[in-house]
Amino acid sequence: MTVSLLLGLACGMGLWIVAAALKPRPVPLARAIADLHRPPGPDTVPVSGRALDLVTSLGAWTPRREQQLALAGISPQAWARDKLLGAAAGLTVPLAVWAALTTLGIGLPPTAGLAALACTAAGFFLPDLRLREQVAQRRKAFQYALSAYLDLVNVILAGGGGIETALVAAADAGEGWAFGKLRHALHRAQRINQPLWTAFDDLGAELGVAELRDLASAIGLAGAQGARIRASLAVKADTLRSRQIAETEAAAEATTERMNLPTAVLLLGFLIFIVFPAVTAITGVNHTGCIPGTPDCHTPTAKP
Repeated sequence: MTVSLLLGLACGMGLWIVAAALKPRPVPLARAIADLHRPPGPDTVPVSGRALDLVTSLGAWTPRREQQLALAGISPQAWARDKLLGAAAGLTVPLAVWAALTTLGIGLPPTAGLAALACTAAGFFLPDLRLREQVAQRRKAFQYALSAYLDLVNVILAGGGGIETALVAAADAGEGWAFGKLRHALHRAQRINQPLWTAFDDLGAELGVAELRDLASAIGLAGAQGARIRASLAVKADTLRSRQIAETEAAAEATTERMNLPTAVLLLGFLIFIVFPAVTAITGVNHTGCIPGTPDCHTPTAKP
């Protein structure tokens, strides 16, 4: 009776957490104004503020997490909702299975409740692992897009265009989420009458991309001191491309090494399969685990 009561309370708590996380509430004015300046995307629609407040109270929200979410294109509300849903599912499902087995008369040790806690922790931290993978993929894709963007800027500069015209036209010519971020940042800088290189610096700080901040420094130096911006951008594009080639080669070598691992394991198993009978015959150990000729070893005799 006590076990069933505890299971019911735990399941009810999980359902209450889910309901509280998904219950809508009015969006604060400051957050609504910030959403107006955010570029549109498939995952930027706020879901609920309660989920984010609850996750923040648990200490899972950090400024670095905000950069990762901005780079992955996921709203903080959706990320907090996924964490709470994962934790609730990890708590409710094992307890429901435990209750079903108890009802059928299959007893489980009390330590099985630790599995529910482990599943709860796993469900709570699973969105963080997925976010880390998405951030790594997005950062690599952004580096490729940035090198292509710099090449477009160099082409426009070679055709006689000005630096501001080249930066905006190159961003308008590209497609994809990376060019969309660049285009939105440049257009916002134009609307508020700021230098365009400050847009790269702000975007680099928002996404945590150091290459953008370096680009902002190079363009700002050209605007303030008249440096050779075309040569500087060409060198930066070549540097990014060389780094991408080196990372691609390293990833290919790592993949090749991982492909050799199954072959090595298969060869080891084959050697054990061949060597084990020979070692058994040399040591004189029969299938009963004793050495023939010793007093404690009785060789089975075949029945007539």
